[in-house]
Amino acid sequence: MPFTNSNQWHHLSTSARSHRMDRHRRQVWPIILPILVAVALVLGSASRGPATSPNSTISEIKIYSSVIGVSTRYIGACEGNVNFSRADLEDLGLNTYRVYGGMSRWEPEDDDGIYGLPTIAQIKANPDVIPWQVWDQVMTSPPQGSDYHFSGVPEELWQGNARSIFETLKQSHIRPVITIRNTDPGWSPDWALQLNPPRTEADWNEWWEHVFATVYWLNVRNDYRVDDFEIHNEPDNRQQGWGGNQQDYFELVRTGVDAIAYIYRTYLPDRQFHIHAPKTVGGSHWPADTLEAVPDYFDSVNVHNYDIDISNYIRQVRGWMRNTVHAQSPLWLGEWGTYTEGYSDLNFSLNLIQNMMRMSQPGDTYVYGNHLFSLYDWGYNNGFEGLIGKNGDRRLSYYAFRMGIRALQGGRSVLQITNNNSDLMAISTQDDDRKKINLLVLNSSSTDHIVNASFPVFGPRAKATIREFSERVLDELAEEVDFELNQITFQIPAYTSKLIVVSSYNTPDSF
Repeated sequence: MPFTNSNQWHHLSTSARSHRMDRHRRQVWPIILPILVAVALVLGSASRGPATSPNSTISEIKIYSSVIGVSTRYIGACEGNVNFSRADLEDLGLNTYRVYGGMSRWEPEDDDGIYGLPTIAQIKANPDVIPWQVWDQVMTSPPQGSDYHFSGVPEELWQGNARSIFETLKQSHIRPVITIRNTDPGWSPDWALQLNPPRTEADWNEWWEHVFATVYWLNVRNDYRVDDFEIHNEPDNRQQGWGGNQQDYFELVRTGVDAIAYIYRTYLPDRQFHIHAPKTVGGSHWPADTLEAVPDYFDSVNVHNYDIDISNYIRQVRGWMRNTVHAQSPLWLGEWGTYTEGYSDLNFSLNLIQNMMRMSQPGDTYVYGNHLFSLYDWGYNNGFEGLIGKNGDRRLSYYAFRMGIRALQGGRSVLQITNNNSDLMAISTQDDDRKKINLLVLNSSSTDHIVNASFPVFGPRAKATIREFSERVLDELAEEVDFELNQITFQIPAYTSKLIVVSSYNTPDSF
């Protein structure tokens, strides 16, 4: 794979020259400006860094004040079983986290030991018929000392419980999205195989009770503010542990939502919950079928997509949503990235940023929320590689992901831009207080480029900071400068992404 050493970008101040120009020079200035920029950058590199490549070209990016949409609101990751660290979550700046729940994790044995009991009616009459001491035990002192006991050998697993996970997410203001399922990819637990899929009244009692107990424990017995739920994971992929067909899945959704709705209606009337469906593999037609068959049982469309370019399948799902009751519903990408390897690869890392840009563009590729798979490894040697390895080592893509989050997360205003260079991908966002504009630029080509970027009027003075992500510069602050005339010039080497943040020294009303 072609790599390149990153060069510092070089700011070209035009203030001193502009005060000395006469009328004639001002007339020819637009013609000679690109030439002077290139010369200045080359001369500046002699004292400040490696020389600019002779193949460099000058590109123009212009950012306008017109708002054309909002960026992705929620950017997060799926969990991994080798670690869980508040420091990692907060360093990345995640605002959502996906947790794989279900019977194998939180009800590895039938909680009361009597299959089919208690009944739905009994639970509604008195929720204390559920043996809460069993649930408190598994959530606080899980088997093998790990909430991930269901997923690997003890020596590989993070040591901690579900209670600390949900407390941490709440304290960090991170929105959890929880998968609830009867059996997992290992077709565990054994006792739940008889309700995979549910057929009898006893089967449905057990499923309803498990969903009820999970949500009640999280939000009524405790107050962990978990309001987003998925019914199973990839039900169209038998390897993920669902033993029924599509119609069986629809019934699983109906019954699970009935239990959740009962809790909120009875105990949490001032809270709103969200159901994500159908949680299917990329390319699946199940989203269209689910939109048609059970549209009233979910409010968030959620699919998986591991394509190098996520655009095509997202457009297809958007097309299915159009002309349904979910035309304007949130679209989530519940898994993306890679479930094998690639997070140490530069091209793959840059591609993550490109997909984050696509998800924040208004239109048919827009994604409301997403979870990269996965934050941590799943086991040491099973090939499910995350952004962070078993020893806490952060892989290259970690820093690419962090840079994308800095620019895009939070539903920020997306500004109109023009970009005359097809080698460069760019997007601009503005913070809600209108004091800061972000320009995220990515060069995936083998050619260095010089970029002239102009911004909306900020007022008399502003400052700019620039961060770089490349093979050797890991989302680091490269330089901070003052600039005038609402323009900045910088170099972006091959296979590099840069984030330019322009902040006004003045009040928000000044621009």
